[in-house]
Amino acid sequence: MFAENPVHSAWVGAPEAVDAPFRAFPEFLAGIPLWQAVFFVVLGLVSLLYGLKLFRGIVVIYAAMAGVVVGGAAASRFGAPELLGAVVGAVVFAAIAWPFLKVTVSVLGGIAGGLLGAMGALWLNDPVSVLIAGLFGLVLGFVLGFLLFRGVIVFTTAVLGALLVVLGVIGLIMAVPSAREAVIAGLHANRQWMTILVGVSAAIGAVYQAVKTRTEGKEGKKE
Repeated sequence: MFAENPVHSAWVGAPEAVDAPFRAFPEFLAGIPLWQAVFFVVLGLVSLLYGLKLFRGIVVIYAAMAGVVVGGAAASRFGAPELLGAVVGAVVFAAIAWPFLKVTVSVLGGIAGGLLGAMGALWLNDPVSVLIAGLFGLVLGFVLGFLLFRGVIVFTTAVLGALLVVLGVIGLIMAVPSAREAVIAGLHANRQWMTILVGVSAAIGAVYQAVKTRTEGKEGKKE
């Protein structure tokens, strides 16, 4: 028999790999601590409504959050304390993000574009389409970060902020024991609701930021 092609194997296994996180997602939300849900809502609202105005601090915070995930996972992989890995990861990622803000914004833009593309493709009920849309959004968001810096800041902070608000609110609802099972069942049965909630919230936030920036610009010129 011919040796199995690793590229073909990866492609064949892609639908399961893409679908698995969506199946596990409701249980993940049910397990987040109450303080984390509150933190998501607060940071999400600030990012959603004031992302462009406070983008330096917000971008560094997002980078630190990514560092927590990567550092914790790396520490777990090599048998080190996860908390130590998370702290080191947060510090390192934040330290890199501050002097390289444009690159960091582009990376976050790619992440936001990938998430939005993947969530939009959920309507097709096809894991391969979710993967393709996610990859397309990832590349597009990353490239546009270098070409339309301010626009990508608004887009990124609105999308990621909306996502955090939605996740935080759902997490707070799940903190009520009587509502937990119903919410989990609803998320399993209607994945598209996440897309609607995040998409509508992100659109409102992006419009608000654009109008707010334009209004403040006009007032500054009058003075």
